[in-house]
Amino acid sequence: MAKVSSLGRHASTWLAHPLAQALFATALVLGLLVAFLVFTFRSTVATTATASSNEARVLATKIEGALRRVDMSAAFAADNAVEPGAHDRVGSASWAATVAPLNLNLAQLTRHFPEALVILVTDTEGRVIASSYDELPTWGIGDRDYFQHARTAPTAALQFSNVLTSKAAPTPTVVAYRARLRADGSFAGVVAVGLNLASFEAFLDRIDAGERGVVAVRRSDDSRLVMRRPAAPARINTADPWIPPYRMILDGKRRGVVRYASAVDDVDRIFAFQALQDYPFFVIVGRSVDEQFTVWRRTGVAAMAIAAATLTLLLAMQAGLRRSRARLARSEQDFDALVESRREASCTWQPDTTLLSCNARYAALVGRSPSELEGHRWLDYLPEHERPATAAAIEHLTSGAGALATDRSMRHSDGSIRWIRWVDLPVLDSEGRCVEIRSIGQDITAQKENELRLRQLALAVEQSPNTIVITNTQAQIEYVNASFTRTTGYAADEVLGQNPRLLNAGKTPPATYADLWATLERGEVWRGEFINSRKDESTYIELATIAPIKQPDGSVSHYVAIKEDITERRAAEARIRQLAYYDSLTGLPNRSLMWDRLRHAIVASERSGMHGMLLLLDIDYFKLLNDTQGHKAGDALLREVAQRLRAALREEDTVARLGDDDFAIVVEGLGAERDDAIAHAGRIAEHLHGCIAQPFDLGLPSGPYHGTASLGLTLFHGRANPAEAVLKQAEVAVDRAKHDGRNLHRFFSEAMQAVVAERASLELKLRAALAENRFRLFYQPQLDSTGRLIGAEALLRCFDTHGSMISPASFIPLAEETGLIVPIGDWVLQAACAQLRVWQAHVATGDLSLSINVSAKQFHQPDFVAKVTAAIERHRVNAGLLKIELTESVVIGDIETTVARMKQIKALGVRFALDDFGTGYSSLSYLKRLPFDQLKIDQAFVRDMDDGNSSDAIVRAILAISQSLDLEVVAEGVETSAQHERLLQRGCVMFQGYLFGKPVPIEAWPVG
Repeated sequence: MAKVSSLGRHASTWLAHPLAQALFATALVLGLLVAFLVFTFRSTVATTATASSNEARVLATKIEGALRRVDMSAAFAADNAVEPGAHDRVGSASWAATVAPLNLNLAQLTRHFPEALVILVTDTEGRVIASSYDELPTWGIGDRDYFQHARTAPTAALQFSNVLTSKAAPTPTVVAYRARLRADGSFAGVVAVGLNLASFEAFLDRIDAGERGVVAVRRSDDSRLVMRRPAAPARINTADPWIPPYRMILDGKRRGVVRYASAVDDVDRIFAFQALQDYPFFVIVGRSVDEQFTVWRRTGVAAMAIAAATLTLLLAMQAGLRRSRARLARSEQDFDALVESRREASCTWQPDTTLLSCNARYAALVGRSPSELEGHRWLDYLPEHERPATAAAIEHLTSGAGALATDRSMRHSDGSIRWIRWVDLPVLDSEGRCVEIRSIGQDITAQKENELRLRQLALAVEQSPNTIVITNTQAQIEYVNASFTRTTGYAADEVLGQNPRLLNAGKTPPATYADLWATLERGEVWRGEFINSRKDESTYIELATIAPIKQPDGSVSHYVAIKEDITERRAAEARIRQLAYYDSLTGLPNRSLMWDRLRHAIVASERSGMHGMLLLLDIDYFKLLNDTQGHKAGDALLREVAQRLRAALREEDTVARLGDDDFAIVVEGLGAERDDAIAHAGRIAEHLHGCIAQPFDLGLPSGPYHGTASLGLTLFHGRANPAEAVLKQAEVAVDRAKHDGRNLHRFFSEAMQAVVAERASLELKLRAALAENRFRLFYQPQLDSTGRLIGAEALLRCFDTHGSMISPASFIPLAEETGLIVPIGDWVLQAACAQLRVWQAHVATGDLSLSINVSAKQFHQPDFVAKVTAAIERHRVNAGLLKIELTESVVIGDIETTVARMKQIKALGVRFALDDFGTGYSSLSYLKRLPFDQLKIDQAFVRDMDDGNSSDAIVRAILAISQSLDLEVVAEGVETSAQHERLLQRGCVMFQGYLFGKPVPIEAWPVG
């Protein structure tokens, strides 16, 4: 220690020279100035980078949240899209009614989510089949690149177009789109969401990046520019793959800070970027280097002025320094001894911070030995941010102002920071100049670290987006953060000392508060929801976590509540729940919710011992109303029926709409005895009949509408029958009510079940017969007036495994109902064409025609024309000899589609006959428009035809109509010579019936 002090004295002797002192003072001031400027420069860079990074991260989070809502909307549209059938014409009133519920839901989504401008659902050609507009647009998007891309590489993932001007809006937009996929993975169309770029640009406008700053959104897959502030329209959709943020994203980085000059305006900026997690975009926030360092340059000028003044002052202090040296010499020996004896850190240093001596405790604070430190500047061991304040402290000490107490940090050799509380005592020479400073320090690192943690915690609490409230054990509020004021409208000084119950809106169940205090009194954390009231008396929902704050002895001193406003979340969940569980037209529970309530009612009936009832209600002739008066009238009827049913029943009863005109009613508590329950259920059914019987005001030109309903009832009592079986029983009962004449109610019975079982057995037989080729065609001859065989009608027959024939009157209606008529009809078409081919090979049968019956369901299949074409080409038959017989039910409804399809088939050469003419509802206007070649008089008119009666008049009329329309006529069911003679007298020249031959298999056919 003495040796170092001696060296210090030699140094002091050298510094006693005035020129050396001036040079030293100049170097010291300039060094401090440079250090200060470097420090402030780096601090400015770090502050700019941090601010930009935080803003980029917040902006990316907002955009990602908006896109996630768009993604959810697109998924909802894809999942609920309705695929147009072959007979559906997009744009027609019937199609508009079909997609009206989906359009309404899509419109609601665009209203709730401002980032979605419009939502479109298309078919495979890009035609819009559903949208968020009130009316479907007439244009399509099939010509758009994004549509072509979705069709070429279909995927359910959300993708994005370039910025473009859409057909839906004149302003630029980005289209978020995804393919609609069928169950087999094939492409069914596209869901396209036009993004409201103004909503996204509002996020960018909220960021203040300075006058020359920039905020932008780019594509992370090809760097194309999407949005920018300030705007650069000419650069939109331009790719800049060289920019550093994009290159860093390609290297796998999701965020970062980089400095470069923009290609748009060549301005040097510090950029922070943040890539979105789930979508191909990244955001950039850049601040102009020139703007950010304006303050730094001003600070530098001021610092240089201060340095100049400090240098002048230091030179003036030279005289005082010489005076103090004498006193320094006298005290040096005493201080050296004191340094070594103390446990605190001690050191002696010169005004330039060169260390003259130190004890072991000081050396331990920086992780070095005294010999490594003495003779070197301790300023070099300070973190750079400490150096400006340290320079001020040194100036204070050397100015003669006296001792100084300061807290300074020093960097340990292991890189850690140590905090020391110093007491610095300047040593003056005989002239009053400071020649040395003697310091004693105490290690306060642990204290500083605790203070830092407390500051960070306080900052986090104050800036938390969640509301934080701290109360004492008397439930008096002692602290609220800024989020509390934003959420409730109350300032902190308005609520301090108050009880949190001032927020109570009176809508939270008392049980919630009881559970809260019971949990807290156990010393546990409570979680739950409150319905609270703001200062403006509006209510909101909070999700709260409340925990006791415990002292070391385990006693509770305070309670802390962390609360989140979830009002919007609950509202969105309620909207989704409404869409998922309630019918959008009537507001009634839908099928899904009815299932839940029926299952619950069945379980409850077992506990209570009381019977319950499931009642199904079908509106009679609803389809006829829809077809004749339009879907608007049908919807009005459904809404009115729903209101009447709801009003006619108890609040606890469930009224649901299952779809179309089908309603379900679940009633509990009908009685413990089955007979009482049946009587009660019957009274309810009669009451409902009366409600439906009241006239309906549907705004029809014809006046009030009078409707009726068919009701099917079944009881349940316990879980012996599951909900599925109960529903099936009610369906059987309502079918029976309709079968018995409608406007009736029927209870399910075992006899009904037997009929259902018989029909199910017959259906299995039909399916087996189709799979095992047990269908056959029987042929009934057709003759002209001369008795010449001109053709035949192919009639379908089915045989069971024992070879017994199944009655056509039984299996054909069931095949129609189950849809089996389509594959059966395909078999008939192929078999008939094969037989025609055989006949064509023989001279005697080469010109015979063959008629086949085609059901409405088969005719309206989208691929029916293709199947007829394929059958004719496969068997190479003369299409002019094939005749397709249609009933009037085929043409009722969409006549335009029917005419178009018939013309396609007639273009092949195939002819058409209208079967059973006169028994249905066809009008002459329909008949004139439909390209029939032949009419067939129903056998009922032939059988009852006597001179002058109504059947005779109908036959005469049919023959007159056919003659005026140039149509052939075939009389069916001719069984007697008298009937034949009478028909000849009326002018009929073509006949079919038992008089000429019964239907026979081809083996018994008389010719060929």
